[in-house]
Amino acid sequence: MKRYMPEMTNLQVREYMEGGGRMVLVPVGSTEDHGDHGPLWTDVYIPLEVCKRAAEELDALVGPPVPFGLAPDHRGASGIVYVRLETFVSLLRDICVTLAEAGFERIALVNGHYVNSWAMQYAAAQMFDELPQGVRVYPFPYWQGLKPEEAEAYLSGSAGLHANVGETSAVLAIDEGLVDMERVRDFVPEFEGFANHPLALLDPVFLSTPGSFWALLEEGGGVWGNPSESTVEKGEQFLQWGATSVVNLVRDMEKLHDRIAPRYDRFRQPRE
Repeated sequence: MKRYMPEMTNLQVREYMEGGGRMVLVPVGSTEDHGDHGPLWTDVYIPLEVCKRAAEELDALVGPPVPFGLAPDHRGASGIVYVRLETFVSLLRDICVTLAEAGFERIALVNGHYVNSWAMQYAAAQMFDELPQGVRVYPFPYWQGLKPEEAEAYLSGSAGLHANVGETSAVLAIDEGLVDMERVRDFVPEFEGFANHPLALLDPVFLSTPGSFWALLEEGGGVWGNPSESTVEKGEQFLQWGATSVVNLVRDMEKLHDRIAPRYDRFRQPRE
């Protein structure tokens, strides 16, 4: 059966719901630079593909992707499109409320862009009282459930964090025509202290300073890592690991919510 909502008819979605289906996976990404070789929609294509691969095992549909996120740290790069925090939170709220109105009870917001993550969690908390009791929103990045060795290989301080071997390989596996491997160049930024604490400065510097991420990576065209090592085979592996991560995370979140929902539902404050 079809599971990607933009390619389904109203009738097909209704038949899914009538069959007991209640879950939708919504890919959330960003339109931004990914080196001279990668598409601006890298952070959209990857979570979309991961969701498509995870959907059948979860008996879920895949909603339209959200291509605009929080990327002020990329200011200065060509082609980026980002929105304000208030806009992003409101957009996610409207998407989830309308999906709930349509009968979906489990809405997984599957992130493909690091900076979005904290705002997605905040958005879920803000809409909590507006959603009908029993409707749950699960906001998380697709890589959250990767095993340590999987993350180390494709998305880490050592493997690189942007337009790297993991992201580039994944897009190659989705559609080789989206990547210009003739323009690939490797780049690893260097600055004091970061080698010992590869993630320590991400939030306090890049999330709070517009243009800072691009300033760091401009010399390499937005690359952080070694995309020259990318292959379709590596991309297939990374995408499958990402899909398994999503499946496991959703199932584990479901179990935890089942356990604590009777207690936290006491604190709901329904809005007029």
